[in-house]
Amino acid sequence: MSNFWYRYGLPFVIMMCSGFLVHLERIFLSGSLETTIVTITMACCMFAFGIACNRHKRKRNESWLKKIFISFFLIFFIFWDLGYFVLPQLKDIFDMLGITGFVIHLFYVYLGYCFFD
Repeated sequence: MSNFWYRYGLPFVIMMCSGFLVHLERIFLSGSLETTIVTITMACCMFAFGIACNRHKRKRNESWLKKIFISFFLIFFIFWDLGYFVLPQLKDIFDMLGITGFVIHLFYVYLGYCFFD
């Protein structure tokens, strides 16, 4: 269970907390200070995410079913980011959780990591 946490759980938690932190900063900060702090926060979050993803490397899994699911989610988030596929209820949930462009870009990195894991 601990190996599962370090491989999948920790990067996912870092991704969600990063999105929430950036979302809160954009709500409570204003002016030029907002841009600077948000940029620094995003860089630190992506760095922490990269460290978490590369923490444990083992033999790669060649499961094709996992790759199909990951490909589906990747296509879904690409269409979501482009605005071609929007569900109002899911959009409300994403907005409430702070899942916007930044977190979706982290999803791209996470899905790429999982695809070749």
